[in-house]
Amino acid sequence: MSERGEAGIPPSSERGPSGPAPQAPRAEEMSERGEAGIPPSSERGPSYFVLDEIGWPDETQAPTAPLELVEHAHRLGARRKFLARGEGGFFSQYSEFPAGYTVPGHSHDHDEMIVVLDGSCTMSDGQVLGTFDSVVLRAGFEYGFTAGPDGMTFLTIRRGKSTTTIT
Repeated sequence: MSERGEAGIPPSSERGPSGPAPQAPRAEEMSERGEAGIPPSSERGPSYFVLDEIGWPDETQAPTAPLELVEHAHRLGARRKFLARGEGGFFSQYSEFPAGYTVPGHSHDHDEMIVVLDGSCTMSDGQVLGTFDSVVLRAGFEYGFTAGPDGMTFLTIRRGKSTTTIT
C-alpha cells in the first residue's frame, strides 16, 4: 500500500478518472453484519454480499415460500442464501439444487432473472439452460424446472420482494 499525501488524498497514480480510486474499508471501518450475515443497507455507496460470509438460513423457521415446498427442498438437499434484500431495489438469492430436484409449477408477483452458474436445468416448457445461460420470467408467469444430472447452482435476481404462488 502506498503513502497518502496531504489531507489523505492518494497519489495521482492511485486515482481513478474522477478522483481517488475506491479503497476497501479497513476492518475498524466496517460495521457488524446483520441477520444471516447480511450487510446493513446504505443509501450511498455499495452494499457487498460476500457469499462465504452469509449463512444458510433455516427457512423452516420463517419460510418465504409455502412451508411444504421449503420442507421438501430441505429434505432433498436444496438450499439458498439470501443476498440483496432491497438494497438498490434488488432482491437476490444464491441457490444450490441437487441432481433431479424439481421445482413445481409456480409464479411470483415480481419479474425475475435466473442465471445458471453451474450445472443445468430443464424448464417446464422443455428449454434446457446450461452454465452461464439465463432466463427472464415476467411477474405472474407460471413455470417450474428440474435440475440436470449434475444438479445446478444459480442466482435469482428480482426487482422487488416477491411472493410465491404454487400452481
